[in-house]
Amino acid sequence: MGEDRVLDYSRRQRREVQMDLFARELILPRSVARRLHVEEGLTAGTIAERLGASFAVIAQQLLDALLLPAIEPRLETAEPPAVEPDPSQIAAAGHRGGPMLVEAGPGTGKTRTLVDRIDGLLAEGVDPRDFLVLTFSNKAAGELADRIGAKRSEEAAAMWVGTFHAFGLDLVRRHHAALGFRAEPRVMDRVEAIELLEPESTRLGLSHYKDLWNPARKLSDILGAISRAQDELVDPEAYASLAEAMASAAGDDPARRIAAEKAAEIARVYARYQAIKREKNAVDFGDLITLPIDLLRDHPEVLADLQSRYRHILVDEYQDVNRASVELLKRLSPQGLNLWVVGDVRQSIYRFRGASPFNVDRFGLEDWPGGMRPRLEVNYRSRTEIVDAYTAFARDMTAGAGRAPSLRARRGASGHPVQNRRFLDTDGEAPALAEAIQEMRDAGFAWRDQAILCSGNDRLGRLGSELERRGVPVLYLGSLFERPEIQDLLSWLSLLTDPRAMGLVRATPLSEGLALADVHGLLAALRSEDHVPMGWGARPPNEATPSGGEALVRIATALRGFTPADDPWTILASVLLDRTRLAADIAGATETAHRARGIAIWQFMNFLRTQPGGGGHDPVRRLLDRIRRLVSLGDERDLRQLPAAAQGIDAVRLMTMHGSKGLEFPVVHLPGLNLNALPRAFITPACPPPDGLAGEPGMRALDLLKASHEDEQECLFYVALSRARDRLLLYSARQTKSSGNRKPAARQPSPFVARAIGAGETLIEPAFAPDRRPEDEPVVLSFANRPAFALHELALYEKCPRRFLYSVILAVGGGGGSRSGLMRTHDLVRDLLNGVIRDQADAEAHDRLEAAWRESDLAVHDYAEDFKRIAADLVTAFLESLEGRPGRAGERVQAGLTEADIHLLPDDIREGPDGLVVRRIRTGHRSKTSAGRKSEALFPMAVAENPPGCPRPDRLSGGWGRRGHGSARRPQDAGSAGGDGRPSGGHRQRVVPDQGVALPLPVLPRFFRLRPGAPRTAPEIIRRGLPVRPGRGDWSFRAWHPAFGLETFLPMTSPDDRGPAGPFVIQFANGDLTFRPVEMADPVPTGRQILLNAVGPHRRKLEPVRHPAGRRF
Repeated sequence: MGEDRVLDYSRRQRREVQMDLFARELILPRSVARRLHVEEGLTAGTIAERLGASFAVIAQQLLDALLLPAIEPRLETAEPPAVEPDPSQIAAAGHRGGPMLVEAGPGTGKTRTLVDRIDGLLAEGVDPRDFLVLTFSNKAAGELADRIGAKRSEEAAAMWVGTFHAFGLDLVRRHHAALGFRAEPRVMDRVEAIELLEPESTRLGLSHYKDLWNPARKLSDILGAISRAQDELVDPEAYASLAEAMASAAGDDPARRIAAEKAAEIARVYARYQAIKREKNAVDFGDLITLPIDLLRDHPEVLADLQSRYRHILVDEYQDVNRASVELLKRLSPQGLNLWVVGDVRQSIYRFRGASPFNVDRFGLEDWPGGMRPRLEVNYRSRTEIVDAYTAFARDMTAGAGRAPSLRARRGASGHPVQNRRFLDTDGEAPALAEAIQEMRDAGFAWRDQAILCSGNDRLGRLGSELERRGVPVLYLGSLFERPEIQDLLSWLSLLTDPRAMGLVRATPLSEGLALADVHGLLAALRSEDHVPMGWGARPPNEATPSGGEALVRIATALRGFTPADDPWTILASVLLDRTRLAADIAGATETAHRARGIAIWQFMNFLRTQPGGGGHDPVRRLLDRIRRLVSLGDERDLRQLPAAAQGIDAVRLMTMHGSKGLEFPVVHLPGLNLNALPRAFITPACPPPDGLAGEPGMRALDLLKASHEDEQECLFYVALSRARDRLLLYSARQTKSSGNRKPAARQPSPFVARAIGAGETLIEPAFAPDRRPEDEPVVLSFANRPAFALHELALYEKCPRRFLYSVILAVGGGGGSRSGLMRTHDLVRDLLNGVIRDQADAEAHDRLEAAWRESDLAVHDYAEDFKRIAADLVTAFLESLEGRPGRAGERVQAGLTEADIHLLPDDIREGPDGLVVRRIRTGHRSKTSAGRKSEALFPMAVAENPPGCPRPDRLSGGWGRRGHGSARRPQDAGSAGGDGRPSGGHRQRVVPDQGVALPLPVLPRFFRLRPGAPRTAPEIIRRGLPVRPGRGDWSFRAWHPAFGLETFLPMTSPDDRGPAGPFVIQFANGDLTFRPVEMADPVPTGRQILLNAVGPHRRKLEPVRHPAGRRF
């Protein structure tokens, strides 16, 4: 990613790409490559050896030939049939002289007008090298280059056509010495920036944004704020000045004081970040605009050269420019001579990257005074009914206020008004869409002529799955790293780095026949002794089933000879093309779902080729860590774009409203148009900008953000409406879905709908719903005896039930990824204090720290002194919290819930003025939501049930440092802390036997009490976890287990006996498995079993079993 996001569509780059493609096609045409591999069975290595070519060249050509569909000429963005330009287009294209902003509404032919202007100027004798054509996306830049080349191929090769950022990168590299770089700088992305900032976070004096356990998320938020500052040309010093002004204006308002303190912290990070980039000879995306501005300001000779070279500047999508881009244009063309820009302020939907209608409003006034602003008046895309809908909506939009839209639909009316279809509840959404899509297909529209546009990806993923079940082919990649076929590839790579072989738990094409019993047995053996990665591949376990042993050999053979030091792309290309027939199988499939899998794998392999070097680390391990970071930060959105080769697939397109910008479809479906869904509610960002960063003078930053959000939501709906050519259908639910005792409530449609088409609506009742999937059938689980879990396991369940299933019930998960230096420092202190408490050696704590530090690899870390200071501060904070009280190690206690026992081991027990104090020691800030967690409430409950001498429950929550300082805060007790971090004495209660304890929750919900209702899909579980509610009755939860390849719904029944915790048994058709929830003394096994009424990966029905007493489960 990084630099690959800044593609340069200049003459040199286009030629290099074309030459590379031509060379590969010359060596091995795709049609020949496909025949050799699929029909003749030759591997990539064999073909490379025969042709005398490198494996990389042949493998890439095979991946292109096998995974991508053949490119068809039809493009969704194609212009309407050629017609004579209308007078408004002729006038705009023929303008000469001063600055002009052409206001071009949807479908008015703005790209054609831009190309016609270039064509006319070339006809007048203008040198093609005089043109600088700028836009904002790589896709738009490529399309512009192609459109110009279709008319003027030779001249197009001489023009500079590309994005603002690509143009800036070209300037920075050509003039790097003038900008103070020692060599051509490289472009770093958000993930690398966080990796470089993480070690620095210990010395920046952060308080509000301090998270030393895992600072990546907060650093990502801060980098977003820095990027926004770069958009407005605000450097670290100016940012700090804005923070100081906020502090001065805050007075006694605590909220405004905190906002000022947060801004000051961001300013400190900003300053250090700028220094780090210089040290690493690197730039980020914001620098690609700000540095060229600095260059042109400080080097008049460079400015004069560029102004003389680029005499005609054209900008597409001007509504997407930020303030920095406008300033760059003003330096290149201060008088606006031959400056020609085109845009539509009502399509300004990229506010998150600094785009603002403010810049459109200033054109012809503050920016290039006297500039002209004509309009294109004819819509060539949509039917009259659709044009009338979005122009009616536009009349009351904030963006473009005072300039009422007026468009004439050249294609005329269709006789089909825009429909507002309303179904009962969310269960009816997918059936309603499926029926409408089939209805449109019966009317003559192909699958690929239709698109479903949503405001977010969550709804798209669910709808895509539901539509495929109803026989509707869909084309949607979604989050690349969450797709099953990509997780298969990642699981194989993980086997090369993980001695525990956790990747085997995933059901992949190579693991067919591998039973869960085989996986469980192998993983248990690997946990029992030290192993090296892939060590299990030399000899499968003797207890493995025959089919399981074959599967393990198959997996080991596919990866044999590779190590974490090998290139990940080469490893997977070899697996796909040499050691398996996986790519060939995809090439031979005709179903849309299989073709989508091929596109996803191609996209992933292309991603691997562009990853930064290992920098001394194992490439495989570094890649896996990087992908974890990309997913956690949501920085992988670029990988969701479909390649051009996918456009010919006959399937319904699913995409976000943002992603649909610039596209058009004969039929557009807009689901989810309910109140509070669109427009979405405003959410205050984690790092709001300081007052004065942008907007009118004196305007509060939060007020500006709210107003901008409301404008953007209107623009988003406007863009979605205007994508349709012939038919437009809107959808919304009439009521909420009933759940348990909760009755359905009426739901209102989005207010946007009535503004576009009035109050009319069509009530629909879908005619069909699919049969329940076999994997949705219940799977009944019953523990052999009363189950018991550790308190941290309950906390894990509250955080992510799916991880609880893997890590606790099946004991196959957790611990993925490298641990940062801060995390390892935390682990060292935790182990140290455990020993201090156990040995009652408080006075030796610091001496023990010195000894432990010398033996730790942290002692040679680049930031060893910072980490050691943090460790010492934590130890000091612990000792201060003791207040000289003698203590001893904690004793295991138990909380007995209705359906399970929860065991916990307090960290220590101390003498207090009113008796014993039982303590749990934690680091970090006490969260606002902690009091509502069952795992928090159970601590005092367990102490109350098992009082060691009538102790007082006391939770110790330690902070990492005083606000604005680097030293550790004094740990808190259960109450809130004062301004200096010392306890204010809030929740310190005496526990009296037989009188119970006041809990943070009014009623402690029964353990694992979960909301009943219709099963949900596995992607929902991944995204949202499982809902928990108080109540009575049997409890149940959904579980997705990759070793089965099936989704299960687990209603839990309480056993009759209440004996000590023991093992429980899952019975399968191919053998039983015994799991032990926790290690307890003298477990008592019994015969209670589990019924799996489900279909496994090989479509084999699992038989029911009976309780020894004859009761069927």
